Amino acid sequence: MLKKIAILTLALCYACQTTKIKNEEYKFSTSVVELGSIGESKLSYNQNTFEPKALAKLENNIRVEIGIVPYNRKLNKIYKSKAKYNQNQTKVAYIDSLPVKPELVTIQILDIAGLINEINADYNNDISKLLLNTQNLQIISSLATSLSTDEITKIRQSDAYYLSNSQYKKYTISLFKSGKKVDFIDINPETIVAYQVSKFCWANSDHGKWYIADIVDEHNSCSGVTKSKISKKKESKSLFDM
Repeated sequence: MLKKIAILTLALCYACQTTKIKNEEYKFSTSVVELGSIGESKLSYNQNTFEPKALAKLENNIRVEIGIVPYNRKLNKIYKSKAKYNQNQTKVAYIDSLPVKPELVTIQILDIAGLINEINADYNNDISKLLLNTQNLQIISSLATSLSTDEITKIRQSDAYYLSNSQYKKYTISLFKSGKKVDFIDINPETIVAYQVSKFCWANSDHGKWYIADIVDEHNSCSGVTKSKISKKKESKSLFDM
């Protein structure tokens, strides 16, 4: 009986820290997150937390998908609840009776293969070592953010979007139109409403070297020959072979 109560309590705690946006589950928390940030995701004391550890160097742009959805009462309540912990949070003028509601922007990493290539590249050896040594880190793969009307207009006027490494340890969203970069958006962490995390899947090369082979939703299993954790037996063999 106690076990059932504990499971039910955990389920309720989890449910109150998530929301559905475009039929996908998002987490919300007071943590400062950034798209593409690698770190440790936890549910602690009924609060989602994400502790950033690293940002991979991107020498190539990574394609992202952007969606625009209207705000609703539940999202506004979530966003306002975050303001209790952050006085600098950008305010959203939401009134339920208004015919035209504020809009929310979702930004999701689309080019998973391209991101994997960047993480496995020689110039990200420090990131690979961190992931290999910890094996419990995840990545922010999608954001829901409240952008300005001008920024949303820029998005609508563009036809392709990319995650770009504009400065050292700094990402921005590059906006393209007909194959040319026309603008960019710098996502203010204070405008982020919710996020999704994904986990890394590992594979072993013919030379016995472990590498990131896939990135999947945190609730999904690694498929094919990929694994969420490195096998100790294979790890020992790989180190011996090297």
